[in-house]
Amino acid sequence: MNKPKTIFTITAFFIVCLLNLTNSFAQTDAQMRQAEPSYEVVLHILTASNGAGGRQSVPQPLANVVKKLKNTYSFSNYHLDSTYLQRTAGSIEFKSVSNVLNQNQESFTPTFSDWSLVGIKSFPLAQEKKLIQFQSFRFGQRVPIRTSTGVVNYEQIGLSIQKISLPENVPTIIGSLSTSKPDELMFLVLTVKPTEE
Repeated sequence: MNKPKTIFTITAFFIVCLLNLTNSFAQTDAQMRQAEPSYEVVLHILTASNGAGGRQSVPQPLANVVKKLKNTYSFSNYHLDSTYLQRTAGSIEFKSVSNVLNQNQESFTPTFSDWSLVGIKSFPLAQEKKLIQFQSFRFGQRVPIRTSTGVVNYEQIGLSIQKISLPENVPTIIGSLSTSKPDELMFLVLTVKPTEE
């Protein structure tokens, strides 16, 4: 009489364990199928100077950035040198030849640019806004330096940042670099937003 009760208890125990195990595998499988969100990352290179005949060509989305820079720096001219657009769900590494120094074709000596962004994540803020955070950002250039003998040597310049946060879809100044001209600065402006599928 006790034997059927024991068999029923053991069988019920194994069925409950099996159901819990199946449920736990189903949750893990659903979590694995959920893709990480993708982001559109735009890096703008702005150059500020006091040179005569300067250009004031900055797209409308960067108008507030230039306004903020004018409150901090005394440069009279701002212009957009380069725009880099990438899409990622995690990290970016970009390398290219560029003409950020705006050299003419006759004296053109290439400048090599590279930048990387590692470990992008999004965190909720108040009122449905989000904060974008990444583990590291690095921007570098190998710029040509002409010696008195006409030989071109390349010098590495750059900026490295560890763990930085910025508001989602807001152009944000993340750093500045000197250029080869004494009255000029280069500003790095980053905008990160979720991609629209």
